[in-house]
Amino acid sequence: MTSGAVSRASAEPRLSIGAVARATGISPDTLRVWQKRYGFPVPQRRPSGHRLYTLADVRRLRRISEALARGHRPGQIVPLSDSRLESLLTDRAPSVRPEPDRRAALRSLLELVRGHRGPELTAALLADAARLGPFEFLRARIEPMIAEVGDAWSRGDLGVHHEHFFSERVEDVLRSLRLPFEGSSSGAHFLLAAFSGETHGLGLQIAAFVAALSGVRPHLLGTDTPVAEIIAAQRSLRPSAVGVSISVSTAGPASRGLLAALRRAIPASVPILVGGAGGRRSHPPGGCVIVEDLDGAAVWMRRLAAAR
Repeated sequence: MTSGAVSRASAEPRLSIGAVARATGISPDTLRVWQKRYGFPVPQRRPSGHRLYTLADVRRLRRISEALARGHRPGQIVPLSDSRLESLLTDRAPSVRPEPDRRAALRSLLELVRGHRGPELTAALLADAARLGPFEFLRARIEPMIAEVGDAWSRGDLGVHHEHFFSERVEDVLRSLRLPFEGSSSGAHFLLAAFSGETHGLGLQIAAFVAALSGVRPHLLGTDTPVAEIIAAQRSLRPSAVGVSISVSTAGPASRGLLAALRRAIPASVPILVGGAGGRRSHPPGGCVIVEDLDGAAVWMRRLAAAR
């Protein structure tokens, strides 16, 4: 970067959190919660500790506010990339709200989470899976419920213990649903892991389920896996692809460095698929592919199955 670029960057206006709140209609408390929960907006800090935001932050927050006004939820909107957010807003078709029975179903599931009613939550999820079918179950129940629980946590309506309880129950359900498909899969291998320090495993279970549905054999190493162990497993299993899940809590330069180390050690012919809410925020190096959503994951799994 040239010295002129540095001076222009340093001269860019910075706004206080109060000014941003007035410009966007989003309260300071909400901005702080979104930073913690979704990794945006991330302010610079004065020596005093006061937050400072850029005009680009304000523009994006206004777009998010517009999406919220159309009926979308923070957990679905704030983590989106700029391009996907813009695409959503420029779509002239009216936004589709969940049908009434779906909204009621989600509220019912949320109450089971709130009450720590484990057996009932498991039974309700399994019943939904049987009625909806596996992929629609992921789309219409699991993804919205992750957003519902996250939003309730950000409002202070649920505690961390609720979120952990929910994640553990859903992982159990997804694992039980996946195993019959996995047993009949005879295609490519897909190695899945999360780096050391990563404790969120729900994304891995979702990815493994999508793989098994597509005829790809998932091989999960789980969370908190050192890069050296992922590399060793890759050399042993020779999978068709490697998947890494990164949450908001571990996103950033450290995860990017681990991805770079993994990419250097694995043959270029083996794609590294990076998913999770923190995937894009970690700015994966070249040779890594960001997988944004269920549809993107399904496309990749079908590609791997067909190439085998």
